[in-house]
Amino acid sequence: MESLNGSGQNFTEQIVINNEFVVFSEKYSQYHGYISSFICFFGVVSNILNIIVLTRKHMISPTNLILTALALADVMTMSVYFVYALYLYVFTLPRELYGHSKGWMYFVVVNNLVVITCHNMAMWLTVSLAVFRYIFVCHHVVANQLCSLERAKLTIGIVVVVTILLCIPNYFMYRVYELAEYQPNYTGYWIDLSLFAQNHSLYQPITFWIYGVIIKIAPCVLLTILSACIICAMHEASKRRQRLLQQAGRHNEETSAEHNRTTMMLVAVVLFFVITEFPQGILAGISGLNQNFFETVYSYLGDIMDLLVLLNSAINFILYCIMSQQFRDTFTNLFVCNFISLRNQHSAKQNGMAYSTVKTEVTQV
Repeated sequence: MESLNGSGQNFTEQIVINNEFVVFSEKYSQYHGYISSFICFFGVVSNILNIIVLTRKHMISPTNLILTALALADVMTMSVYFVYALYLYVFTLPRELYGHSKGWMYFVVVNNLVVITCHNMAMWLTVSLAVFRYIFVCHHVVANQLCSLERAKLTIGIVVVVTILLCIPNYFMYRVYELAEYQPNYTGYWIDLSLFAQNHSLYQPITFWIYGVIIKIAPCVLLTILSACIICAMHEASKRRQRLLQQAGRHNEETSAEHNRTTMMLVAVVLFFVITEFPQGILAGISGLNQNFFETVYSYLGDIMDLLVLLNSAINFILYCIMSQQFRDTFTNLFVCNFISLRNQHSAKQNGMAYSTVKTEVTQV
């Protein structure tokens, strides 16, 4: 993923300018495979649970449809990264001279492309989610018309197509090469910049700028602005609602409280995206301007940036459970209550069989 961006350098010949980053990278890489694979496993399972809960008939809404698409993108991100982390950090080492097979190096390249594409789909789906919630909160009169299920489906389709187009430069960035091409005494394969990228010196910095500014920083800025608008609108609406609720019933108060919890949950999802993604965008943008920064800082922080992406992809289930009463109730009824019911049925069946056996033995006597 992010760490692949530095894989075109010969590890044994890098000029070490900032030794602290090198030492930190070397120490952390020993644990990255175990930490990231655990997060991926939890994230895949939890996002599958998200999808199951959010697609129940009574849970279907434009907002939940976008959240379902977001969960699907996160599942794809963490599924491929799980295999990548186990192979490159647990079973082998992320080293050029290790002697990796050609097939696994192609998988690493494909993993990089899939993760970049799917995670950036998740970024823009989160922006879409914030836009929908902003309309619900700030323009509720026209919200049902502007934020219908059909428009949500159209939004998801547009996000998928546009994200793939924005990520096209990354698809031509790398190639798999045989070590013998440069070092005849070694066997195996590794990853380098593509010949096209090597022959066009501006290709890599431009790609970094597209990745850092358009794909990372721009969504974060939009999410920050939309979140601020939503919070301000909620504050103003809360004042008006307090006056109205003095004459309203308990049911209206509870409905309003659930609406606020849902909005704050979505704001939390959005802000967590900003916290984890904005620093990566800044670093990628600087790398596009300064090759020395890329070589001495960015390439050594790749694993940490990967970890932030994985945490971002895995955290939503926890946020939903903490902040959404409707999600908790649906999850409990769907899994906990059904599990207890099945266990009780199984116990009753076992007791019935035991009673039948005893009755037969008594009859025989």
